[in-house]
Amino acid sequence: MSKTNQMPSGLVNDTINVKLKLAALWAAVMFCYVYGDYIEVYVPGVMSNAMAVSANSEGLQTKFFAVAFLMSIPSVMVFLSLVLKPSVNRWLNIIIPALFVLLLIGLNLETTWIFYLYLTALEIILSLATIWFAWRWPKNDAS
Repeated sequence: MSKTNQMPSGLVNDTINVKLKLAALWAAVMFCYVYGDYIEVYVPGVMSNAMAVSANSEGLQTKFFAVAFLMSIPSVMVFLSLVLKPSVNRWLNIIIPALFVLLLIGLNLETTWIFYLYLTALEIILSLATIWFAWRWPKNDAS
């Protein structure tokens, strides 16, 4: 059931279900990851280094799979945030973003490119917001 709040302006502010908030946060963070990777292609040297890599380079398949797997998690979490039972949903939306924050801090803060630092900061904020909303998941009044 949706609760509504009357704002001083007279406009109605519907309460948004926590599952929708979580799914929206995952979608937002996913777009930041995609934009960061897309813009990174234009950083001098990135494309020339990529072109110099041989398709037979040791571990390339494994590295690409690891990145693909890691970046598929936010996409899957958009869906899972909407369909999982609250108890599992809540914990996944606390643990997974926490792990992503650790990865972001460990991997992305060594760059000097401002766009990447900005997107990393935004990704961390969105991940922390995901943890916040999951942690504060509303409880039944009866419990």
